[in-house]
Amino acid sequence: MRLSASLAAAALLMGLTALPFQAKADYTFSGSGSSGTLVGAGEIWTFNADGGAAFIGYLNDWSSPGVDAGNATYGETADAFGLDLTFTGGGTIDATSISIGNSSDCVGGTSGGTTFCTSGPSDAWVATQTGPDSISFLAQNASDYLVQGQDYFVNIFFDGATPTGLTGSWLTESTSTVPVPAPGPIALLGSGVAALATFGFAAKRRSR
Repeated sequence: MRLSASLAAAALLMGLTALPFQAKADYTFSGSGSSGTLVGAGEIWTFNADGGAAFIGYLNDWSSPGVDAGNATYGETADAFGLDLTFTGGGTIDATSISIGNSSDCVGGTSGGTTFCTSGPSDAWVATQTGPDSISFLAQNASDYLVQGQDYFVNIFFDGATPTGLTGSWLTESTSTVPVPAPGPIALLGSGVAALATFGFAAKRRSR
């Protein structure tokens, strides 16, 4: 019986496969030159808006709507819990500025470092450098999600030349997987269990 139980458990494990149940649906965008929009006409981004801040080590910057230029308004219908950005044609993102931004408590301008902040309520998203020219901002909890019509600002500082292009996406849904039975192995599992049950019943009759 121990063998039968082991075989049944193995067959059950073989019959499970990880399938996605929720797809990621992001708002993606790209841009080049000195200015443009993230998604809608009101979401302005600008390269090198303040001429750089070399006195604290930041040589150039990218921001929306521009360093020391107020806030932008999120225009999409789905709530956003993150923002991914990758820049081209410039220097590298200043790691020190990210450290400052993660502890700045939504301070704007060059003194606030690389940061993303929502307004009303004001919450700072956690910034993580994912490559020399790539960065990810993520809300710390569901109450920090960005909703349509809500204001925000984002500042990113660079070492070296100002970037000349970007690609990015607002993150609006998570991607998860759960183990679910695959159609083919289910039939195999059923026949295997039936065979094990028949074998066990016959062996029990012989023992009597």
